[in-house]
Amino acid sequence: MKNRDKWIAIAFLIFILVIPAVTVVRNRMPQSEKQLSDEEKAILENNGTNAGDNTDKESETQTDETAQPAPADDPAFVKLQNKINYFTDSLFGRTKLIAFNAGLTSLLTGGTYIESTQVLMGKNNMLFYKTELDGHPPIWDYMGIDHFSTQQLEAIAANLVATKAHLEAKGIEFYAMCMPNKEIVYEENMPDTIARVSEVSRGVQLAEYMAENTDVTFVYPKDALIENKNDAQLYYLTDTHCNQKGSFVAMQAFFQEVYGTHSELDDVVFETGATDYVGDLAYIAGLADKFNIDTVYAFQKASADKAQYHNQVLLFVGDSFGGFLSAVCKGYYKEVHWEHPDKFEYAMYEEYQPDVVIFQRAERYCHEFEQPVLINAYE
Repeated sequence: MKNRDKWIAIAFLIFILVIPAVTVVRNRMPQSEKQLSDEEKAILENNGTNAGDNTDKESETQTDETAQPAPADDPAFVKLQNKINYFTDSLFGRTKLIAFNAGLTSLLTGGTYIESTQVLMGKNNMLFYKTELDGHPPIWDYMGIDHFSTQQLEAIAANLVATKAHLEAKGIEFYAMCMPNKEIVYEENMPDTIARVSEVSRGVQLAEYMAENTDVTFVYPKDALIENKNDAQLYYLTDTHCNQKGSFVAMQAFFQEVYGTHSELDDVVFETGATDYVGDLAYIAGLADKFNIDTVYAFQKASADKAQYHNQVLLFVGDSFGGFLSAVCKGYYKEVHWEHPDKFEYAMYEEYQPDVVIFQRAERYCHEFEQPVLINAYE
């Protein structure tokens, strides 16, 4: 008995010491040796993160979840927290450990709950993003417990108004667009245990403020997505992003508001791809083998209504949702370029010569509309 307990203790010590040691070694490897796996690349491609047109100049992209080093002037505590988060996110064997834990809790609760700090099990096999480490927590928006202050709304509005004025002086049309969090569109699939204090999310709040206080066209396609969600699956069950049908509905809401034109889902064609797609949330929760349940759709731009076509060059500056949104736009503009806000450079105006600029952020990142991304080189 004593020998057995000793070996168990030794095995446990090896387990808790070897994993951090291997993690440290792996994290010291050159970036070129830490390439994305084929599965990870497929996720980024299928959920829209890397869905740009390969025939154009390809922009460097990154997911919204990419860890960023702390600025030099961040407090020491923030730097330490970022280092801890980075270490735990890259822990050797992390995916398998998460999968074991999530699978066990799912089994013990009859599939109604999973143990995860980042993923919430909703109704009808729908997963939601609940992390507090990536943008503004979507759960807080759903609950309505953390709104913009008047000062924050004024700062965002001032930046977008200044951006519009600057681009219009260059002969460029400017529009802003905010994509709703999945929780806002599919509220019926949220667990009953999540109390909702207010139905006014930050996206709703910002859209109303922009409409009442500025002349900037700010599109927040919540209503259009809710109106169409019973006709088609618009967001992936297992991913944070909308699919291409959801992107089509969102862009049609944009066209309706900007140009006064509109098409329905039934008016266009979507090619059906994989029917066993596993989204980012399923991978984060370690449930890839159980949640390979999503269908991938590809918008056929040839089916777009020719009456909605614009003989213009569009520069779409948007986050990971922008992959699919800009892909849909290729059926309606002469030329489309997609750049991530973090990678945008002022020289791209000269490079692309756009007639139209759309600045897009996901709702959990809508506070970043305050950043002068599109005019940061303006003097």
